[in-house]
Amino acid sequence: MAKVVSIGHCTTDYLGVCDRYPPVDRKEELSAFSVQGGGPAATAAAALSVLGVPVRFVGKVGDDALGKMAGDSLRDAGVDCSALVEVEGAISPLSFIAIDGPTGKRTIFWTKGNVDRLGLDEVDFSVLDGAKVLLMDGHHAEAQLALAMEARRRGMEVVLDAGSHRPGMDNLVKVSTVVVASEHFGAEMAGAIERALEAITGLGPRCAVITLGPDGAVGREGDRSELVAPFVVDVVDTTGAGDVYHGAFVYGMLRGLGLRERMEFAGCAAALSCRAIGGRGGLPTADEVRMALDGE
Repeated sequence: MAKVVSIGHCTTDYLGVCDRYPPVDRKEELSAFSVQGGGPAATAAAALSVLGVPVRFVGKVGDDALGKMAGDSLRDAGVDCSALVEVEGAISPLSFIAIDGPTGKRTIFWTKGNVDRLGLDEVDFSVLDGAKVLLMDGHHAEAQLALAMEARRRGMEVVLDAGSHRPGMDNLVKVSTVVVASEHFGAEMAGAIERALEAITGLGPRCAVITLGPDGAVGREGDRSELVAPFVVDVVDTTGAGDVYHGAFVYGMLRGLGLRERMEFAGCAAALSCRAIGGRGGLPTADEVRMALDGE
C-alpha cells in the first residue's frame, strides 16, 4: 500500500550533452544522449520508490509512444501507476534538455503536447487510501487542490513542490503543511529569501524550505530556522535535482527526521543524482545517501 501519493506532471525527457553550446544556425555533435521519464512530481515519485517508499503516481499522458515511455519509466522504478490517466489519441508532454558538458547546467525546451489538465472527475479520492503524505507540483492545480483538501481532511501531510508561481499556487500553498520552493519561486513571491520563508509560512504551512542550488538550502519550521550547505559532487547534469530533493525530503518526514536532518538528507540525495545524465539516471538508494553523509 502506498505511503505517498504524488500528483502532477509526467513527461518524457530527451537529454543531450554538449561539450560547447553552438551558436545559431550551427551544428554540434552530442557527447552523450539519453531518453528518460521526467516531470517534477513523477521524478519525485521515482526517487521515493528507489529510496524504498511505496508510492502512487497520479497524472495524465496521451496513449502515444511518449506517454507509454513516461508511464513505463515510473513502473520500472517501482511506482504504482494505476491512477495514471491515458488519453486516447493525445500527444504527450515532451522535454528536450541541452546539458552544458563543462558545468552540468542545462537549458530545457518543452511542450505539454495537447494533453489537457486533470479534471476533477478523473481523480478518485480513494487514491489516498492508506497514504500518509500527498506530494504535488502545481500542475493540474484544480485537481491538486481538491485532492489536497481531502488529504488535509484525512489528517495527512501535504507537501507542495513550488517551482514557479503558476496560477493557483497561492491556494495550494495555503492548503499545504510543507512547502519546498525554488529560489525562483521565493524571489517571485517576496524578493528576499528570508521574507519568502515568512510569506510562505504566513499563508499556513508549518514548514517552508527554499532550495538555493549550489548554495544549499534554507528552511523554517515553527521558530526554528536552518541554513544547510550544499553537498559537493562532481556534477554531470543538474536535471531533476530539485525533484529528487522533494522526494528525499518526504522520505525524511516519514522517517521522523528533524528539519536540519531532512534538509541534509534531501540535499545529499539531490547532489548524488547529479552524477549522471537526467533526473532518473542516478537516483540514489537510502543506503547510498547515508554512506555519503557519513563520508564513506
